[in-house]
Amino acid sequence: MSMKIENNKIVVLNPSTLDEVGKVDITDVEKVHLCIDSSKKYKDWSSLSLKNRCKTITKFRKAIVANSDLIQEALKSETGKKDFDVFVEYFTVLEHLKHMPSIAKKSLKKESRNSGLMKNKKSFVVYEPLGVAGIISPWNYPFATPIISSLEALIAGNNVVLKPSEHTPLTMVYIKKLWDDNIKFKEAFQILIGDGKIGSLMVESEKIDMICFTGSTKIGKIIAERCGKMLKPVILELGGKDPMIVLKDADLNRVVESALFAGLSNAGQTCISVEEVYAEEEVFDGLVGRLGDKIKSMKSGNDDNMEIGSMIMPANCEKVREHINEIADKDKVVQGESINHNMYIAPTLIIDPPEDSRLVNEETFGPVIAIRK
Repeated sequence: MSMKIENNKIVVLNPSTLDEVGKVDITDVEKVHLCIDSSKKYKDWSSLSLKNRCKTITKFRKAIVANSDLIQEALKSETGKKDFDVFVEYFTVLEHLKHMPSIAKKSLKKESRNSGLMKNKKSFVVYEPLGVAGIISPWNYPFATPIISSLEALIAGNNVVLKPSEHTPLTMVYIKKLWDDNIKFKEAFQILIGDGKIGSLMVESEKIDMICFTGSTKIGKIIAERCGKMLKPVILELGGKDPMIVLKDADLNRVVESALFAGLSNAGQTCISVEEVYAEEEVFDGLVGRLGDKIKSMKSGNDDNMEIGSMIMPANCEKVREHINEIADKDKVVQGESINHNMYIAPTLIIDPPEDSRLVNEETFGPVIAIRK
């Protein structure tokens, strides 16, 4: 397991070693309501000009840079990611925060409009904050997803109430501390710690003006229905089954490297990771051979020379194994190596899986690539 609950605390375990790496207090229901109430009443942040909000976000980016080692250590310890995957997630955030203020200054600035027949009038479009943004973030990218969503909402003048995944809360607890230590607008950015019950309180609260959720399609549908009944705006980033299409004139060397990066990065635990490769018949056999050779040479494990890191969630790990084991024809399953550990899955290529298999019809979310004509 990646976490357990003891004495109203979340005990976070490193999935790659199962060692305890931190404890976080669960936010009780009374404090949840107090946090949402204070966020609704807090006006200091929204009253800032766009220019000053941009300056504040740039200042916060500098604090993130200054604490690079601690952030990456927290991220690695609660996810079991390989160093390269930690590096990619961390620098994705830095690049996003680098460009966000300049984009915001253009897209959120006051815009003049033609007044038509009313020549003695002036017309403008003014973008105003919506209010309180409730953000519910996932366990697979516990730094990039919540911080990017939160700071985009903040730069637009909204206050943010964030619930990080209960499986990977440590990184965002540290980020909240960085915000409080470096930015004087503490109540503009608040976090709640707990499971889906707290997420439900956020969705159903009339004092939260919009919801941004990243996670499973199943939960996304429930949130969409609840928000719809309240006419509450909702942003959903849900599961997928993303394909790569390979035409006969493609450079197969580039195809192989692209498929491996897009399909196996972060141990395949990415909502836009390539899970299926469709190749034209003329290049199919050659591509299968090249991909198979590469995958057979790869390893999952916690040593530095092993390319694939651990799975983060036990339930997801079990689902991935079920998808692989369902393939009856083992000649169609090509695998690399994996250490003997419940949270590691060997990199896998499935050739022509059956149309009615779970592998074809469900999101797998692991280090598995299927290839078909």
